[in-house]
Amino acid sequence: MKEKRLEELFRQYMQQGLTDAEETELFQLWLDPLLESKRSEVLDNLYDGLPEDKDMPATDADFIFKEIVKKQAPVHHLTTRSTLNLWRRVAVAAAILLVLGLSGYFLFHNIQPKSQEIVRIPIPVDKVAPASNRAMIMLANGQKVYLDSAANGSLTMQGTVKLVKLADGKIAYEANGPAPAELTYNTLLNPRGSKVIDITLSDGSRVWLNAGSSITYPVAFTASERKALVEGEAYFEVAHDASKPFIVSKGSTTIRVLGTHFNVNAYDDEADIRITLLQGAIRVTSNKQVAAVKPGEQAIVKADKIDMADAVNLEQVMSWKEGYFQMKGTDLASLMRQVARWYDVQVVYKNKVPEARFGGLINREVNLSDVLNALEQYGIFARFENGKIIVQ
Repeated sequence: MKEKRLEELFRQYMQQGLTDAEETELFQLWLDPLLESKRSEVLDNLYDGLPEDKDMPATDADFIFKEIVKKQAPVHHLTTRSTLNLWRRVAVAAAILLVLGLSGYFLFHNIQPKSQEIVRIPIPVDKVAPASNRAMIMLANGQKVYLDSAANGSLTMQGTVKLVKLADGKIAYEANGPAPAELTYNTLLNPRGSKVIDITLSDGSRVWLNAGSSITYPVAFTASERKALVEGEAYFEVAHDASKPFIVSKGSTTIRVLGTHFNVNAYDDEADIRITLLQGAIRVTSNKQVAAVKPGEQAIVKADKIDMADAVNLEQVMSWKEGYFQMKGTDLASLMRQVARWYDVQVVYKNKVPEARFGGLINREVNLSDVLNALEQYGIFARFENGKIIVQ
């Protein structure tokens, strides 16, 4: 089913274009590792369908050809006319498909003469995507529980509430008796350079925490309100309880819900706090201002002023949870802040921040070098050295 849909969307793109939703779907299917053979088939069909006698101008093809070779490795003995025509056909395909922003995935598609020599060169220092979760829970007594090294099963008991690590790496609080009278708090910290952590609180609410984020919450929700403090970015699926409103706070900003799905982006290095509602209803308060938010809307809190945005691109907001950097509609500075948190690096601009218009998605599982290579397609040149991304 997915194979057929991938082929259908790709063909539709080449013939007439896609809607934003269809384009996102195509990206997600293209990056699905289970569809690798189908991707190769789709690309092979495209290459085979390119007319031999209607190449792009030689100068354009040669330029793309050189870029492909330069990014992979020096290639020698590519001097025959048939070989150049083959590479120009690859260049035409690459030129077409670069519009989709997929170059980092297939630009080096292995269509090469068997007789060619390839001279390997040392791979420069790179930064791999987070391979594990490095989150830590600070218990009420000050004890620290490091989740990456903890074995599956029960981690600790806090009164009648058990903290467990599940087989899939998720964390959950399980109530095993009457709630304790004393209200105690834990803090989950997910550092920069760490995979997203998924936690289920004792009331059944689920929270996903992005890299460079933290949340403080009660071990058991014994008060008349369920209160949590958040730093960074988190996605909430709050269990409904009409008798106990769920309240999320960041500084003087509070979000009041009963049971709903919403995203909070509240990093200190962002200019504002953005609360996006996916399902249900929430009320945002900042000092004396109050705003009711409906599904598909976003409350933007800046200097204790609340602005509302409707028709929000929810796929862009939630791309971090789905495993992507969303480039479309994102400026370079914002994108690089996301990259810096994910790979735990610094970003330095040699001059003013370049302006660029982006499109597409980048899988967050790729190495940092793949992200920088993708940015080159938009005229943004950067290198990684000594723990820093240096943007020209």
